[in-house]
Amino acid sequence: MTDTVSDIPLHERPEIHARRWFLLGVMCLSLVMVVMAVSGLNVAIPSLQRDLDATATDLQWIVDAYAIVFAGLLLSAGAIGDRFGRKRALMAGLAVFAAGSLIGALADTSNQVIVSRAVSGIGAAFIMPATLSLLTAIFPPHERGKAIAVWAGFAGAGGALGPLLVGFLLTGWWIFPSFWWGSAFVVNAVTPVLVLVVVAVFAPRSKDDEATPLDPVGAVLSLFGIAALLFGIIEGPERGWTDGLVVGGFVVGIGLLIGFVLWERRATHPMLPMEYFRARPFSTGTGIITLGFMVMFGFFFLITQYFQFVKGYSPLRAGVATLPFAFTMIVMSPRSDAMVRRVGMNRVVAGGFTSMAIGFVVLGFVRPDTPYLVIAGALVLLAGGMAVTIAPATGAIMSSVPLNKAGIGSAVNDTTREFGGALGIAVLGSIVASQYRSSFDSSGLPPEVAEAAGESVGAAVGIGTELDGDVGGSLVAQAGVVFTDAVNVAFFVSAVIAIVTGGVVYAVGKRP
Repeated sequence: MTDTVSDIPLHERPEIHARRWFLLGVMCLSLVMVVMAVSGLNVAIPSLQRDLDATATDLQWIVDAYAIVFAGLLLSAGAIGDRFGRKRALMAGLAVFAAGSLIGALADTSNQVIVSRAVSGIGAAFIMPATLSLLTAIFPPHERGKAIAVWAGFAGAGGALGPLLVGFLLTGWWIFPSFWWGSAFVVNAVTPVLVLVVVAVFAPRSKDDEATPLDPVGAVLSLFGIAALLFGIIEGPERGWTDGLVVGGFVVGIGLLIGFVLWERRATHPMLPMEYFRARPFSTGTGIITLGFMVMFGFFFLITQYFQFVKGYSPLRAGVATLPFAFTMIVMSPRSDAMVRRVGMNRVVAGGFTSMAIGFVVLGFVRPDTPYLVIAGALVLLAGGMAVTIAPATGAIMSSVPLNKAGIGSAVNDTTREFGGALGIAVLGSIVASQYRSSFDSSGLPPEVAEAAGESVGAAVGIGTELDGDVGGSLVAQAGVVFTDAVNVAFFVSAVIAIVTGGVVYAVGKRP
C-alpha cells in the first residue's frame, strides 16, 4: 500500500510510474460507473413505473435527484479533495455511492429510490473530480495530455454504455436471463466496493501541500446556486418555463451564483479563484465543454427514444445501436493529444465541431425507415468530433490551474459538463415536445386517449399497441412520423450550435 507522502512528485516516484496506466484504468472505471448511473437509468424507467406504481412526478425526481445533488456538490467536493486528499475523497465517494445504490436495490417505494439517487449523487460528486485530479498528479507532463484524453473518452463512452448494460440486465440475451430493475442498482452497489479495495491498495495519496482553509461561504453559495439553477433547467420542460417553481429556481440560482462570484473575488482564500477564468485556455475550455455536452446529451436523450418508439427496438437493442459512438470515443480520444501537438487545439476543436455538425445534418434527414447503417455512420461522425473536442478542452482546463489545485479544476470541468447536459436535454427536448404537440393530428382517435397520444410519442405508441385494428396501427405510424419530424428540427438546431461554436473557437485561436 502506498500511504506515505513523499516530497518527490508522484509522477517521478518509480513505484507510481510503473503502475500509472493500471491506475488510469481504475480511474476510468470509477468514472464510467458515475456516468452510466445517469444514462442507464432511463432504460429502467418503464419498469420502475410499473413495479412501483410511480407517478410522472416520482419518475422525474428519480432522475433529477441524482443530477441536482451531483452537480451542486462538485465544486465543494473538488475543493475538499484538494484540501484533505484526493485518494480519501475518492474512497469516501465510492463508499457513499455504493450505499446509495444498495438503498435503491432494496427499495420498494418511489420515495426510497429518490433517496437512493440523492445519496448516490453525493458519492458521485466526490468520485468524478478525484479521478481526474489523481491522474493529473500521477502522469508526467509529457504523458498527461494523453491520459486526460483517455479519461475524457471514457467519460463520453459511458453515456452510451449505460443503456447497453441496463438493457442487457432487463432484457436478457441468449442463455442469460432477464432481471428486475433493481439489478442495475445491485451492479452499482457491488462495483464501487471492488474499486474501493483496489484504490485503497494501489492508489497513492495526493493533496494540496499548500492547502488553504476551506471556503464555507463559497461552498454554500455554489451548492445551492448550482442546484437551484439546475432545478429550473431540468424542470422547465415538464412544468413549463413560466411555472412559479421554475422561475423561482432561475432567480434563486442566478442570484446565488452572482453572490458566489462576488464573494470569491473578495475572499482571502477563495474556493474557486476567479482569475482562472482570465486565462483563455480555461475559459475557452469551459465553454467548449458546456456546448459540446449540450448537444451530445440532447442527442442521446432523443436518439434512444427514436430507436425504441420509432424503430421499435428493445432496450438491449437500443443500447447495442449506440455502440459505434462508444467505440469511436474510446478509439479517437487518445489520438487527440497528438493532433493538438501537431496543429494546435483550436484547429482540432473546430474540426471536431465541424464533424459533429455534419453528423447532426445527416440525422436531420432520418426517417422512420432509414437504414441503421446510415445512423451508425452519423454516430461515428458525432463521436469522432466529440472525442477530439472534449479531450483537448479538458486538458486546457487542467493545464490552466496549478497542479495542487487539480481537484477544483476537475470540478469546474465536471460542473460545466453537467450544466451543458441538462441544458441540452431541456432545450432540445422542449423543441421536440413543442413540434410534436403542434403537428400531431388526434382526429379520429377515441376522445379518452386523444389528448394523451398528442402529448408524447411514448404515450402514443403505448396507446396504439393496446388499440385493435387499423386505428392502433395508424396511430403508431403517425406518432413515429411526427416525432421523427420533430427530432429532425432538433438535430438541425444542434448542427447550427456545433458549427457556430467551431467557428468561434477557430476565430478565437487566431487572435494574439
